[in-house]
Amino acid sequence: MISQLSSFISKQNDQDSFSYNEIRSALKNTLDTKSGVLLNTPHYFFIFMLSVIFGVLVYYTNTVDEIMPTIVLSVLWVLFWKNSDSQGRIFLIIASVFGYIHELLGVRYGYFTYLGGFIGGSPIWLIPGYGTIFWSSHNLWKIFEDKYSDRKWFRFTGAFVALSFAVLVTADYILLDLSENMMGIMVKFVLAFMLFSTIQGMRLAYFVAFFTVLTEFTGEMLGTWYHPDFSLISLMAGYVFMLWLCLALNSISKGTYLKNRRGTESAAAVVLTAFYVLSLSGIVSV
Repeated sequence: MISQLSSFISKQNDQDSFSYNEIRSALKNTLDTKSGVLLNTPHYFFIFMLSVIFGVLVYYTNTVDEIMPTIVLSVLWVLFWKNSDSQGRIFLIIASVFGYIHELLGVRYGYFTYLGGFIGGSPIWLIPGYGTIFWSSHNLWKIFEDKYSDRKWFRFTGAFVALSFAVLVTADYILLDLSENMMGIMVKFVLAFMLFSTIQGMRLAYFVAFFTVLTEFTGEMLGTWYHPDFSLISLMAGYVFMLWLCLALNSISKGTYLKNRRGTESAAAVVLTAFYVLSLSGIVSV
């Protein structure tokens, strides 16, 4: 009798364990499927990231609470990491590390200020935030291009680039600070795009910078941060350089960078690297 009872209990435990594993596996598969759809469908991903970024900025601006935005953006950072190849993970790491160092030094040298900042005047949510926003800008364009590049209307993206750039330059010159140092900023912008040799690469660089700088502009308008000298074109040049850095590091990790390196790219890279080193040292600012 006792042995039968023990056998029954053992079978019941096995069934419970099996049921638990089934439920866990089903939930994992559901989450993987849903996250895959979210990250690979342009309109879903655009609406999702727009809501998250705007929500974080509004919440922080009104509360100056760093914990909740850090949690939200860290969860997204991990989600993106799990759904990335080596290139995507380089994006997350480089943007997070270099982005936060840039913010710390930028606050120190007076390039910009935040409402608050637990470490050095910079909010800690910028650590996952930089990587999350930069990765999402790159992902948004790539999934859009993959899905619609064979459509007839896709060739008009070139017209959008030209028109939107004209609007950005005009607004930057009249309303913002491009007029303060137009020559220096435009030289930096041209050098940044010299890092790319193909139309596809330049288009990628433009849209990644365009989407990312919209976040900068939104934060500036909401009062989340403040730049004494605020230029959209200057910021875009910086994001194009960061994109190139991530792509170059990915190529180096695969041993293909030296094979594809060009003279113009190398020259532009040296000049821009020197500029950003001097900028982060507080010596120059353009």
